[in-house]
Amino acid sequence: MSSVDGLSPQERLILAEIELELQHSGARLASRLDEFNAKAAQEGPQRFAAHVSRWEVAAVLAMVVLMSAILTLVILTCGR
Repeated sequence: MSSVDGLSPQERLILAEIELELQHSGARLASRLDEFNAKAAQEGPQRFAAHVSRWEVAAVLAMVVLMSAILTLVILTCGR
């Protein structure tokens, strides 16, 4: 028993149209996917990464150290 046995005539027609469209556009789709994969391989995994300067990294690190120092002082002074 195939999966099309339970389909109505209209559903079979729609399925046949989808199959025809996939046959016609399959080569075009495969070509576009190949182009996309080639471009992704060329650009590497960092293509979506944000570009951050050393200055920005240093500023964030300084803020983390400053906030840690402040919180440490608050904890030490509240414990007395």
